[in-house]
This record gives sequence, C-alpha cells and structure tokens, in this order.
Amino acid sequence: MVYYLIGAPHKSNEQSAWLEMEKHVLTSGISRQAKGRILQAEIGKFKLGNLDHLMFINDSLLKQESVVESLLKKIERQYLDVTEKASYDFTIELKEGPQSIENFLMSFKWNDQTFPRASALTELVKAIQSRATHVETDLRQKSTSYQELKNQSQQVAKKEGNLLVKDLVDVLKEPIVKPRDFIYSDYLTTLVAIVPKTQIQEWLACYEFLCENVVPQSARQFQIDDKDNLTIWRVVIVKQSFDKDHDLEVVDKDDEDKAKKQKQSPVDEFIQKARDKLRITVKEFGYKSQESKEREKLRLDLKSKSDHMNTTLKQACEKAFSDLYITYMHLKVLRLVVDIAMRFGAAEPSIQCILKPDQGKEKKVQQSLLKLYADPSQVGLYGTKEELEDTEDFFPFVYVPINIP
Repeated sequence: MVYYLIGAPHKSNEQSAWLEMEKHVLTSGISRQAKGRILQAEIGKFKLGNLDHLMFINDSLLKQESVVESLLKKIERQYLDVTEKASYDFTIELKEGPQSIENFLMSFKWNDQTFPRASALTELVKAIQSRATHVETDLRQKSTSYQELKNQSQQVAKKEGNLLVKDLVDVLKEPIVKPRDFIYSDYLTTLVAIVPKTQIQEWLACYEFLCENVVPQSARQFQIDDKDNLTIWRVVIVKQSFDKDHDLEVVDKDDEDKAKKQKQSPVDEFIQKARDKLRITVKEFGYKSQESKEREKLRLDLKSKSDHMNTTLKQACEKAFSDLYITYMHLKVLRLVVDIAMRFGAAEPSIQCILKPDQGKEKKVQQSLLKLYADPSQVGLYGTKEELEDTEDFFPFVYVPINIP
C-alpha cells in the first residue's frame, strides 16, 4: 500500500484547488476507491530560512528518512519473529485511542508539543533523529536480553533424536538408573556405551577384551526405549594401566617431523577400540543424582523468563512502531513543506494533501496529476527516478511517497 503527499501551487483558494484535484484524480474513474484529503500543514508556521538552508535541511531529511524506514522494517521483522506470524497490521497509539495506519494518515495533525513548528528546522531534524535513536536503543536492549534468554534455553533444551544425539543427563536419570549403577573413584570410572540391538551379543562377547582395564562382568543394560533400536549400557574401567610400559603411544601422523608422542589412557583406549573394532559409540559420563532435576528446574525457569520477555518484546515492538511511525509521518510532512518552499516559495499559495491510490492504479494517478499540473509540451520531462533513470523523482508538483506499510 502506498500513499502520496502532494503539494502544488494554486491561483484561487485551497478548497477550489482540492475540488479540482478530486475531479481529476479521485472521482474520475481512474481510481474508484481512492481516498484523499487536504493536509493542514500550515507552512507559514515553520521557520523556513533561505534556499541554501532549505537545501541543507532537505538533504538531512532524506538521510534521516532512510534511517527511519529501515528501522520501521526492522521493528516489523522483529515483531513477526517474536510472534511467529506471517504478517501483522500495526496500530498507532494516540491520546484519542488506537487507530489504524490509514486512519492516522488520513486524519493527521501536526503535533506542536513534540515537534514545535516555531523551532528552527535544524531543531526539528534533531528531534526526529533523537526519537528514532531512542526507539532503536530501547528496542535493541530488549531484543538482546530476549536473544540471550533464547540462547540459554537452547543450550539446556532437550535434544531430540536417538540415544546417540540426546544429552545423557536427560536419559540416565531416576528411576531408570540408581546412583549405585555408577562407580567413580581414584581408580575406577564408569563409561556409557550406545549399542544397537543387533550387536548386543557381539558387545557382550567382546567388551571385556577391548582393554585389559575393563572390570569383568561390569556391563549392565539400562531399560530405555529408543526409536532407532539402540540400547544403552554402562561398563566400569580401571583408570590407570596395570603396566606403565603398556601405555599405548599414538604418533601424530599429520606432523611426522615433530614426532610428538602422546600417551593414551585406558579410558581413551577403550573408547577408540569400541569404535574401531565394534563400531559402537562409548562416552564418558559423570552421573550426578540431582543434575537432571536441577536442569529441568533451570529449563522451567528460563522458559518462564523467556515467555515474559517475549511478551515484553512484543509490546515493545508495538509501541516502538507506533512512536516511530508518528515521527515518520512528521518527517514526511516536513519534507513536503521544505520541498514546497524550495520549489514554489513559502509565500506562494499552495495546496498540501494526502492521497491513497487504489492498489495497482498508482501510475494512472500520477499521470492524472501530470495532466492537471504539467505544461502539455513538457509532460515527457517528468516521472519517477526509475523512469527518468535519475537519483530523484521529478514532477511539476511536490511528490512525497509513503511506502510503509
């Protein structure tokens, strides 16, 4: 949806100029559902200055407009991400109550309390920039807090999948296991093996011989269902070698020049041989009886905080969009006023209005406005920047489009 702010000189009075525009644009059949109204910009209330100053202000407004439009789109993306919606129609919060964007635009009144027209134009530009910066800073802080909570939640979230990918803390918990199932001391440790059901017999026949440090008959299966027909076992290992000279030496083959030798522990030896000889995954696992409960408590706490922050960020986006859109409209109207003063002079009688063309009829509305205001012999000189292959739109009237939403 697009709206046009239009400014053009007239030779009679504002109401007659508006009726002429209605006749050519709104009621001519070119755009049957188009809307529009006179915009009470009251150019005389602005401190406009000379042409050089107006050109400087116009450049500043164009730069700020790009910043504000980008920020509005960013707020919208943030809101849709938080709410997981495909689209959303924001409302504008005013003292009179919430309004749709269309109603706000079609009933716009300049707010002299926030943007006093008696101030210098540079002060108005600073006020617009300040409000945009405040909105961006506040939203960024809330967004960062929300993302940090999401990241923390993801770090402790239960991993979906089979026993190979799940966090063992979420799998090996009471009443499935008991503390006595796991042995940890200065000399003993417990490893966990993920064994396919089709390899159980092979596992039982071979695990004691993978490493001389395996405690005989220490393998024990935990009764856990797995969608991929995997089973989970514990096995107890003596952490230190019985023969110091028996420690395996692994040479880094990728760096033979250094010939760096590393001693392999019995735990690493068992894990490696189970993988290489049996294709079975063995993991180190330190069982703590309260860890699962503590993690679940942490998940619930983070979920509660995340849900609260989600609501806070959603409301912040709604407020930020509303506040910034009000600022955006003041910026657009100020651009209209400055452009009129540059093009036609502040003392020249002019009409300022807002139009809403039918979707798909924007081009026809522009052509209708050209016929109304352009010298017939110069129509070809005018058009949008895309049509003219230029950096700016050029029309015989002031044309300020509003493309958001």
